[in-house]
Amino acid sequence: MPNPLSAPKQQNRCFILAYYILMMIVLGASDGLRGVFLPLFEDTFTLTKTQSSMIIMCSYVGNLLFLFIGGYFLDRMSKKRFLFTVTLLWMAAVLCYILTENYSVLLICMIFSLGASTMLSTSLNVVTPLLFATPAFYINIFNFTNGIGIFSAQNIGGKVASDMQAWHIFNLVLLALGIVGLFFLWRIPFPKQEVPENKGIRGTLESYKNILKNPACKYLICICGFYYVAEHGLQNWMVTYGSEYLGYTRERAALYLSIFFGGITIGRLLFASLVQKLNPARSIAIFAGIGAVLYLVGILLERAGIIPLLLSGLAFSILWPTIVLIIGTYYPRAQNGIAVGFITAVATLFDIAFNAGFGTLVEQLGFAVSIKILPLAALLFFLLYVVMRKRTKPYAE
Repeated sequence: MPNPLSAPKQQNRCFILAYYILMMIVLGASDGLRGVFLPLFEDTFTLTKTQSSMIIMCSYVGNLLFLFIGGYFLDRMSKKRFLFTVTLLWMAAVLCYILTENYSVLLICMIFSLGASTMLSTSLNVVTPLLFATPAFYINIFNFTNGIGIFSAQNIGGKVASDMQAWHIFNLVLLALGIVGLFFLWRIPFPKQEVPENKGIRGTLESYKNILKNPACKYLICICGFYYVAEHGLQNWMVTYGSEYLGYTRERAALYLSIFFGGITIGRLLFASLVQKLNPARSIAIFAGIGAVLYLVGILLERAGIIPLLLSGLAFSILWPTIVLIIGTYYPRAQNGIAVGFITAVATLFDIAFNAGFGTLVEQLGFAVSIKILPLAALLFFLLYVVMRKRTKPYAE
């Protein structure tokens, strides 16, 4: 097993830090643009709410495909080669955003750009324990920079998302930064790894079967799924919900969304050391409970609840990077990549189902009823996590 302290030489640490920080910002910005530009896509392509949901749903289909397949290859390829390959796929989709203005192309590119960016950020979380001695601390720090990307994209995008030219310019900047990221990645010396023997289709199916056999698997899938709905639902629909139902301007709704993710961003920086001290498992229980209460109050009170809703971002801050770390504790190190990929991929079905039906639900019942699905998901995340801790035990190597 590689020693996280001795794996990279001291002179190469700057490239590791630069790569992580740059790519997490870029990937966060790439994800954050989707919800901000959704109203513009509706206007440009004359879309119904159901068609708008298809844009978001396709991005989560991409997550499903990339995480399910990518998790397998993450364990069986050189980490550097894998990251290079997925980054190039993401860049190809971003290039299409720059060169085209077509609804069908947009749907296809959402599959590749969001799927690849999610796989990249997840892979960086999985690889962190190989490069750093205190992974819980560094994972939250790097996801803090991811939050900077989301916050910046939403804040700036909300002010300039008035035409498709802004969409093209944003993606051109992301593409240029991605090229710089590839340079940093090229300079990183990854620790040597033992690549499991390729046992063909039967062996692959057996690997997934072993993941499913773990008693914690079903809980982890549902926990990740409800988290997706709670956070991604607000990320993708807050601007539309705030402008069409709460009566804010699009710019003000985008500002509130950026404040929510600003809370997530700042929280990851503020609480990174606390998570390491409390231990990741206990931290999730505490922060998830507080986040669920604030989220629920914020949505139920509508305009009057905007402050607790925004404050819930602080509680949500450490949940995702830490839950990814927790997944790894339930499986042998050699299965971490495939376990994280499989569980987060299957959990993406929650995102797909939610976005496949949410637009139609809004059209039929309105935002007043439909939006309550989001705090319910946050509450179920907390309750299932508590139950999982009582009924299952992590893997001991």
